[in-house]
Amino acid sequence: MKSENLAVDAGVAAVVGAAIGGGLTGLTAVGTGLFGLRTARLQLQFQESEAARQRRFESLTERRGPRSQAYADFVAAGQELIDSLYGRGQQDFLSTFEALQANIRMRRSHVAIAGPEAVVRAAGEFADEVRDFRNVLAHGALRGHPFNHKHKLERPLDAFTKAARTALEDEGHPHEGPTPTAAPRA
Repeated sequence: MKSENLAVDAGVAAVVGAAIGGGLTGLTAVGTGLFGLRTARLQLQFQESEAARQRRFESLTERRGPRSQAYADFVAAGQELIDSLYGRGQQDFLSTFEALQANIRMRRSHVAIAGPEAVVRAAGEFADEVRDFRNVLAHGALRGHPFNHKHKLERPLDAFTKAARTALEDEGHPHEGPTPTAAPRA
């Protein structure tokens, strides 16, 4: 009888061992599958965020060229206007200044479309200062040679240049702090 029980006990032990081994193997397979699924989801999320980052970078790169040109044209027009202050008398200067002011207004519209807000605001401040200078000039209220007042135009043009440079250097990352603003008007 003992030998029959040993055979039954060995058979039961083999079946129970096989069941336990199979169960552990199944649990391991389920765990591995869940881990693989989690890893695949993380990889997919990373790939999606990397693709979005790449699209933002490409978009920024595509916009940077036209923006850079609009900003450079505005700075050149502003510098031409400031340079016109050298060596001219007040009477013959007004018509030249008005033509240069019209060029500033046209260039400002290109900057307004190219953006961003800090650059548009700085361009507006320069254009406002040019308009104010022209009004003073037109009313004969300018004291001394126009060259002596060039700093009123240089400061806002420099502020625009700084804002434009900052905008072009931005790579589309969210800003940690406040956005740069133009220098206060004197």
